[in-house]
Amino acid sequence: MAHNHTHGSPYSRLEERLNRFPQGAPASKLLFDILKILMTEREAGLMAQLPIKPFNASKAAEIWKISESEARKVLDELASRAILVDMEQNGEQVYAVPPPMAGFFEFSLMRIREDIDQKALSELFHQYISVEEDFMRDLVCSGDIQLGRIFAQEPQIPDEYALHVLDYERATNVIDTASSIGVSMCYCRHKALHAGTVCDAPMDICMTFNTTASTLIKHGHARQIDASECKDLLSQAYEHNLVQFGENVRRNVNFICNCCSCCCEALLAIRRFGVAQTICSNFIAKVVKEKCIGCGKCEKICPVNAIEMTGEGRERKASVIPDKCIGCGVCIRNCPAKSLLLEPRPNRMITPLDTTHRIIAMATERGKLQELIFDNKVLFSHRLLGGVLGAILKLPGMQKSFAQKQLKSRYIEEMISRASGEK
Repeated sequence: MAHNHTHGSPYSRLEERLNRFPQGAPASKLLFDILKILMTEREAGLMAQLPIKPFNASKAAEIWKISESEARKVLDELASRAILVDMEQNGEQVYAVPPPMAGFFEFSLMRIREDIDQKALSELFHQYISVEEDFMRDLVCSGDIQLGRIFAQEPQIPDEYALHVLDYERATNVIDTASSIGVSMCYCRHKALHAGTVCDAPMDICMTFNTTASTLIKHGHARQIDASECKDLLSQAYEHNLVQFGENVRRNVNFICNCCSCCCEALLAIRRFGVAQTICSNFIAKVVKEKCIGCGKCEKICPVNAIEMTGEGRERKASVIPDKCIGCGVCIRNCPAKSLLLEPRPNRMITPLDTTHRIIAMATERGKLQELIFDNKVLFSHRLLGGVLGAILKLPGMQKSFAQKQLKSRYIEEMISRASGEK
């Protein structure tokens, strides 16, 4: 979409900054207008200068050329509106610019607010994400490593496979191991509410964990709950046939959304762009033909249209479309004849170790690794390089090679080789 705003304005500079994230945020008049609602022109200009990686108030003051106390005041104000995330690291208060998704887009609608026009914002989000499509296409279609993954409904996993399910594949394990748990309004259904298209699925059921939960709770964007209440909400989500879409990491998952097929952008994108093979669980649905009674309930309930009915009369049977199935388990729960089951997916999806590993892997696939490492607002340091190299070394072999090519640095190649014990 052609821009009708001034190139080089604070909002335009922030657009450019956001697009440096591995997942990206393509510049658009719509994005420009979203940013105008969320922050002032001055705040946008300051945000555009911030590092991609976490930083403290001293670093922000240095970049902005203002006093540390003034910088902290600005940072705390932005954090109070969930535009920045604030957290404690090694006894120090640090800040980070969250990506648009999952990030400050969602945070802006995770509670009722009077300081912004949430109805206007909802319409802009819909146009930018669902109509214009560049943002969502870039987010979910740019590689094999995705922002999120599907959690199979645990009660629907057959006993013969249950013992083999890894801890990180269980939503209940995410809940049990979280240092902090928050629950907020569902961004997608809140947006649909303003559009008059919301369904009857629970609204206050968006789960956040660990540092993300802590900052949202602190600033009133989430309500703190314990593991028991969170599991009750998870059971409620199962009862409403909601799909669990969570952060694609094995350790310290920061969010699990409980998604409906009508409002939620993740499921709409999976259907629209056909990315079920990269955004899925490690299970897939299978029909036991001898048990199927041909009622068609599974076809109607499937959130991604991965089941079709074939044949006529007594030969009418359900059939799973493997390329579309995300392995959520919703169909299994709703089959009256118990003719559906979950079985392990032949090819497991790629799940990075943690958020840092995921970000670097996504940056590698999307050609943004150089930007991530040599961030022009962060002084190059051996500490930073060491952290990045550590994450690179955890990548599969081809990705590591790809990362080396992107860096275009003999020095970094030498460091990787030495750290790998190749020399």
